[in-house]
Amino acid sequence: MDSLQVSLRILHIVFGTLWAGTTFFNVLFLEPQLRRLGPNISNPVYGALMPVITPAMMLSSVVVLGSGVAMTLVMRWGILDELLTTSWGWAVLIGFIATIGAMVVGFGILAPTGARVARLSKGIQGRAPNPDEARQLGSLGARIETLSRTNFVLILIAVGAMAAARYL
Repeated sequence: MDSLQVSLRILHIVFGTLWAGTTFFNVLFLEPQLRRLGPNISNPVYGALMPVITPAMMLSSVVVLGSGVAMTLVMRWGILDELLTTSWGWAVLIGFIATIGAMVVGFGILAPTGARVARLSKGIQGRAPNPDEARQLGSLGARIETLSRTNFVLILIAVGAMAAARYL
């Protein structure tokens, strides 16, 4: 294995660990606890974390996708037809599709929904929400929960497929 392959693998694993680990921590631990504590606690916490987490996750996902594609091209150039004819290829393809899905859900739907919650929360800071605002926050919160879980499953599939590909 040459230095390019080693570098790509390190980038892929380090940034994949950051992206997956943050997603797993958020869905399995942070979100359930903040939900139990209620919006008076969760809204300021999310308001403080999301401006930092969202760009880090975007960067991580782009590095993961780019390094993964580059590794595949470097390692299998000339035999890319293996993507559809071998177990290794199918595992890589499934991981790639799950990664793209997680990026679409996370940054195309989840991040804008979180931004809407942040804007709405900022507008009611220091006072109780009116019934319409409370309904909107509840609806957006439920949507975020569903999207976060969907993203979690997609990233879990991607990680599992890539781990399996290593041994296929």
